[in-house]
Amino acid sequence: MAYKWAIQWMGKYKRRLVLAIIFDIVGVGLMTWEPYIFSALIDDVMMPQRFELLLPMLGKALLVGLAFAACRYLTNILAEQAAETAIIRLKGALFRKLMALQPDYYRANKVGDIINKCTGDVEVINRFLSWVIPKSVEFALMLVCAIAVFMSVSWQYTLALLCITPFTAVIANRLGKKLHPAFRAVRKQLSELNTVVQENISGNRVVRAFVREDYEIDKFQKENRGYKERNIQANLIWLRYGPIIDSLASLITVVNLTLGAVLTVKGSITLGELNLFLTFAWALNEPMLMLGMIINEVQRFHASIEKVRELYYHDVDIRDPETDKSPAAVKGDIRLENVSLSYGGARALDGINLEIKAGQTVGVMGPTGSGKTTLASVIARFADVTEGSVKIDGVDVRDYPLRKLRGSIALTMQDVFLFSDTVESNIAYGVPDTPMENVLACARAADADDFIRAMPDGYDTIVGERGTGLSGGQKQRISLARALAKNAPILILDDTTSAVDMETERRIQERLRERPAKSTTIIIAQRVTSVRHADKIVILDRGRIVEEGSHEELMRRRGYYYKTCAMQHGLAESAAKGGEG
Repeated sequence: MAYKWAIQWMGKYKRRLVLAIIFDIVGVGLMTWEPYIFSALIDDVMMPQRFELLLPMLGKALLVGLAFAACRYLTNILAEQAAETAIIRLKGALFRKLMALQPDYYRANKVGDIINKCTGDVEVINRFLSWVIPKSVEFALMLVCAIAVFMSVSWQYTLALLCITPFTAVIANRLGKKLHPAFRAVRKQLSELNTVVQENISGNRVVRAFVREDYEIDKFQKENRGYKERNIQANLIWLRYGPIIDSLASLITVVNLTLGAVLTVKGSITLGELNLFLTFAWALNEPMLMLGMIINEVQRFHASIEKVRELYYHDVDIRDPETDKSPAAVKGDIRLENVSLSYGGARALDGINLEIKAGQTVGVMGPTGSGKTTLASVIARFADVTEGSVKIDGVDVRDYPLRKLRGSIALTMQDVFLFSDTVESNIAYGVPDTPMENVLACARAADADDFIRAMPDGYDTIVGERGTGLSGGQKQRISLARALAKNAPILILDDTTSAVDMETERRIQERLRERPAKSTTIIIAQRVTSVRHADKIVILDRGRIVEEGSHEELMRRRGYYYKTCAMQHGLAESAAKGGEG
């Protein structure tokens, strides 16, 4: 099953693998023919001293050698092309799978392990397709041809040589059973090692800030030693059985030489036939010598393909609907009807009912862990509700094609991610062909234009991965400009201005309210100043809506919102007198 699954990725290029095997078969035939030519050279030319046949015989040997070299070249190039095609297609399929998997998968699996599946394990499959398959066919044919040649000359001689073969098969079988779990452990440990490296690259500033360099170095060395030990264990298994296989292969040469000499002296075979036997000894030796390596590679292949198939067949929980029931154009009406969502038995959202009309701005506040970000996730369908429904323009989000649904939503996230690209490309990421004037307008709306122009190359400045070199507030403003550039009917801002100062936030809020194209906007925030001008403010606590209303209404209720406003602005006294804050 694993072999068939790997080969299917070649598609129409399977024909090239078949052609490679055909040329391999022809090459083995030519290898078989060449010793016959040299045997005839001894018996028909050198022994009877018929030197007029020497040049034609040498010419024939030269042609056979050239033809063999051509076959070997074509075998290698065709097998490599077929394998590379399979690997390119497989990597593309794995990457598409990664794009389809939900955030839960990335939380449950280490990044280093995921990367290793898509790179190292795939390369092991590549070697199996391009080298192991053709070589296995070649060595099997060599063995058959060698036996056939030996039988045609002396069956007694052949049986004497083959008495060693069953021992080799037994040893090889034991080797394969031992190597498979060993190589599986090697691949697992390599994933652990890659994870440590990836985490330290991404979290380098945290490591330095907490002066944990020595701890991380020790952790890396521990995993590195573990990887060394797993490799040594696998190599010790090979070293335990490999020399036995090599010795049995060498024994064939000794038996071949001894029996050949005896039969030649007795006159049972000619000198040319002895040369044929001695020359063909490699055709028995080579498969046996390479048998251990092939078993080694096959076990690596099985260990790797298990991990690759595990990723490829991982179930995608959130899929496109069978029937598209979405409206032709999204306006932005949002309705949550008795929405609940559970994670591992705990409720992140509990009986949420909320209506947001197209063009409205709704603020969402609440304590940490109250479900604010989860609320945004169910609207964008990063998670499916366990009860109730989320509807946009009267249609359940589960009836929207994912590309259309998420294409209608512009989202900024708490954990800002910027790509290693220019500032302009990061802002225009959602709409790559957006004109430069729109990029500038969105940057100004996010209060980012001034600091971007002050950078070394302005909008052409390359920012590092995750926005390295920018402050938290600068990254947030570029992220906001990116969301605005999408110009989607629904805009969700998740803690977008938490890292900017109050004056900058005030300017951003004013510019957002002045935008001519009014999106349905959801502002998730901790600051009252971020949401006080919203048409409606919703307070969440433990996944439930505990307060809902305008700024003035919530101030009069003197609940969570009132207390937060008083704490942030020192308005306790004025609030007590009914002030609006």
